[in-house]
Amino acid sequence: MKKVVIAILVTLFVGSLLGCQNHDSVSAPQTPETMAQQFQGVIPCADCQGIKVSLSLQQGGRYTLNEFYLGSDNVQTTTQGRWTRTAEKLVLISDQGEKRYFRPLDNGLEMMDTEGNPIESVNSYRLASVKS
Repeated sequence: MKKVVIAILVTLFVGSLLGCQNHDSVSAPQTPETMAQQFQGVIPCADCQGIKVSLSLQQGGRYTLNEFYLGSDNVQTTTQGRWTRTAEKLVLISDQGEKRYFRPLDNGLEMMDTEGNPIESVNSYRLASVKS
């Protein structure tokens, strides 16, 4: 029993020492989270003529999402928060904790549903990249 406990303690000690190594000696390439990007498009709306969407991904991981509801009411909403990219998705997390998902597609983004799955529709949910 003592040998098992000693083996576990030695393994944990060696593992913690390996975790302390400094890997900053080689500079990493710039990640997508540090590059500013702009996207725009008009997506479908159930009770208006469409929603003009403008998404600004800022350096440092912040975003601003403007949605302008086209039609007689001309309602506009602005959401801000943090963004991150996984291998397959762009995840927006608002300052209120709400999540929105997009996926890279061609030279832009495609909006995904609230679970992060593709939207099955004949309508376009795409935002095109805008040159700054």
